[in-house]
Amino acid sequence: MAVWKCQSCGAIVEGRCKPGKCKSCNAPRESLEKQPVEKKDKK
Repeated sequence: MAVWKCQSCGAIVEGRCKPGKCKSCNAPRESLEKQPVEKKDKK
């Protein structure tokens, strides 16, 4: 799962693909930037 951060309002959105717009402020998809995700160790 990818994590996207809105550059306009700072909201975090999780999803398999880039959303069409920010769910918090309705900014266009160009405002969403993919964030690195820390992988969890499986034990």
